[in-house]
Amino acid sequence: ARAVLVDMEGVVNQLLRGNLSELFNSTQLITDISGSGNNWAHGHNFYGPKYSDTIIEKVRREAEICSSLQGFFLLHSLGGGTGSGLGSYILELLHDAYPKVFRFSASLFPSTDDDVITSPYNSVLSIGSLTQHADCVFPIENQALIDILRFQISCSK
Repeated sequence: ARAVLVDMEGVVNQLLRGNLSELFNSTQLITDISGSGNNWAHGHNFYGPKYSDTIIEKVRREAEICSSLQGFFLLHSLGGGTGSGLGSYILELLHDAYPKVFRFSASLFPSTDDDVITSPYNSVLSIGSLTQHADCVFPIENQALIDILRFQISCSK
């Protein structure tokens, strides 16, 4: 798969231990383990600048392989600091580096009963970047996703 996986929480490490591990090349990964502490500003202002050169270089390497680059697809959660803050930063990087290439964002919004106190703030702070730097945003509500999975599981029994 042509993808650059950026993770500051350790989730990608779990992915690499699973059935999908063979899909991704280790040169496509940018990981850290300390996390953004559910803080948009920490993801945007610390991890963004810290990894910006690495992110854009890995994206550029993958884009050069494409014979006809059509767009970028960003999948991120807006409740935590990494998905919201660093995700916003990456969207801005792509906008600056590839202004004529479409940027699509599948943004996972937190549920109303989310237990992370900063989720609403992180989401609101991300919306500014989404409106300015994404060509199309696919909003997905977390509880709706959970309900779909529960329905699928109940149907398969």
